[in-house]
Order: sequence, then C-alpha cells, then structure tokens
Amino acid sequence: MASIRERPRKDGSICYAVLYNIGDRQSSTPFDNKKAADAFKLAVEVQGPERACAMYNINPEPRRHDVKDTLTVADWVRHHIDHLTGVEQKTIDNYEQYLQNDIQPFFGDMPLQQLAREDVARWIKHMQTTPSRATKKLLAPKTLANKHRFLAAALNAAVKADRIPTNPASGARLPRKTGDHDGRGEIRMLSRQEFDQLAAGGLLPYWGPLLEFMVSSGCRWGEVSAVRPGDVDRAAGVVHIQRAWKKSTKGYEIGPPKTKRSKRTINLPPDILSKLDYTHEWLFTNKDGGPLRYKAFKQAWDRAVDRAGLDPRPTPHDLRHTCASWMLGAGVPITVVSRHLGHENIAITVDVYGDVDRASYQVAADVMGRILGVSAPAELDPDKR
Repeated sequence: MASIRERPRKDGSICYAVLYNIGDRQSSTPFDNKKAADAFKLAVEVQGPERACAMYNINPEPRRHDVKDTLTVADWVRHHIDHLTGVEQKTIDNYEQYLQNDIQPFFGDMPLQQLAREDVARWIKHMQTTPSRATKKLLAPKTLANKHRFLAAALNAAVKADRIPTNPASGARLPRKTGDHDGRGEIRMLSRQEFDQLAAGGLLPYWGPLLEFMVSSGCRWGEVSAVRPGDVDRAAGVVHIQRAWKKSTKGYEIGPPKTKRSKRTINLPPDILSKLDYTHEWLFTNKDGGPLRYKAFKQAWDRAVDRAGLDPRPTPHDLRHTCASWMLGAGVPITVVSRHLGHENIAITVDVYGDVDRASYQVAADVMGRILGVSAPAELDPDKR
C-alpha cells in the first residue's frame, strides 16, 4: 500500500510525497501537484512499487526525482476512441465502458511507452479473477476476449502512429472460450417440457407466436424485434434477417446484424409463420402496435419463469441456445445449424455447441461399427469359430 503526505516547502508551496515500501525499506517520491501524486500512488498499489518506479523512470534511492509528463495508456485509448470512424454508437459505448471500468482503473497513469507484455498479462489475469466493476460478476471468457481485442486494436493504432515500437498486447494468452457464461459455468438450454411450462406460465396467448418464432429461428433479440412483414416469404417458408435494433446512449437505432454472416435467410415451419400478424410496420410489436422493446417482453418473461418454477432461470437469449440444442439433438448437421444461427464461422458453433451435438457423435460411432462389423476377419467372430 502507499500513502500521500502534504509537506510544506520553504517557499510556502506544498509538496505531495507518495510514501511506499520497497522490500523492508520505506521510500518517498515528491510531486508538485496532487493529481500526479494520486496517479503514482495508484500505480504503486496496482503494479507494485518496483514496476511503478520503472514505469515513471524513478530511481527510488535519491530523495528528489524528476517525473516527466507523458502520454499515458488511458490517454492513448481515449484518443483512439475519439478518432474512430464508421463505428456504431453502441460499439463506442462499449469501448467507453472498457476504458472506464477496465483500462483506467488498472493501468492508472502508466506511460504508454512503458507498457510491457507482462503488464497486459497481469491485466488479463486481473479481469479473469476480479468481479467486474459494472456487473459485480466474473467476466465471461468471450467478454474478456472482447476487452483484450479492443486494447490490442488501440495499441496497433499506437504502433502505426509511431507512439510505440511494438504492440505489447499481441499474442497474449486468453482463457479458453467455453460458450456463453451465465454464472453457472455453462449455457442454459430448455427441454421441450420446460418450454411448454414457460409458454403456459403467462406468455400465452399474446406472446405465444413470438416465443415459437424465437425458439425455431434462433435469432438474437435485436434481430427478432427488427423483422418486418416484408421480410417473410410465406410461400417459400423463409425469413430474411437483414437488420437489428441496437440500443446506445443515443437511444434505439436500426443497423445491420451482429456480423456479416448474421445477415441471412432462414427456413421456418409454415405453421409458425401462419400465426404471425403482418398488419403492422414490425412483425412483432408491443400491445400498442409500436416497436417491441426488450424491457417490456422481459417483464412478461420473468413472470412466466416464476410461475413455471424453472431453475436455473433462463433468459430470452437462452431460446437461441435451445434452438441449437434441439436441432443438433435431432441430427441436423452442425454446419446447417451454424448458418441458421448466423455465426461468423463454424468454429464458433463448434466451440459453443460441440458437446451438445451427441447425435453426430453417435452417427460416427454407428459408421465405425458398421465398417468393423463388415470387414472384421471371420476368425475374430466367435460365432464362426
């Protein structure tokens, strides 16, 4: 730990001395202003006194030091965000949260030039083991990877701007992605019985068509709520997923789906499409006919979950996982499921749902069983000895 003491100088000004221990020896570093002292104190507490002194080019032995003002990691990330172009407001909002909740608190006022691979590794370890400031929960591997990817992109920009020679965030080892994290260590998928209990728990009759559409399409909420009647071809039994609602600090905006692959055409059962109301601007609306918002549906969902007594509690997004699990369980090829869900590549589908795809594993076992059964030498067959 470190502390700050105000010390008067002979000329009447105030010196702010940061006191800290290196080994069994106490050291003190003076600063002319409180802000600089607070920044160094934070660096000592987060990074350790030896690393903090190295970052600030401070020799802890002399009693007086010359600390140069310099561009910090947080300063550069702030500059990077401010100069991004062609990026959606929702994405900018996420980056602002990364800076506020993850980058600034950990790196403090660390000079950009002093950032090393070891510092990035400690940052990753810190996020992996420390509850998020925003949610008070441990980060999902996917979320942690998103934060690292953003910092790495900002540092790439610093390399291109000749601020640093190399990117210390490149090649960092990240926790293995194991699917969506819900605090229980695994994703939530509903059985058919649980789905029926949920529907009967208050989501029928008004929300029933939406519920069936969500579980059969596997669409993300922003995609579902942005479908227009004209996107549905009932004769062909297909729905064109072309856009998504996104909420940011500027309110709700319509934009493209999450990834390039997310813009897709999917097939749905004719019975489900026949139950939908095609008379409004949007395929699914609130009870006043306006755009459907997540908050309104989530309130009805939570009441239905309570009445159904489902445990662990599912979220509306779990219908997307349920869609994948039902398809894979019925033997639908994982490549088809990947396209249906709009994953960027099949590796994502395999990573998230590979263990669910037991039907494919059983097919593989059956194939090997048939091959061995046909080709096994007669002398190995006990019935023919």
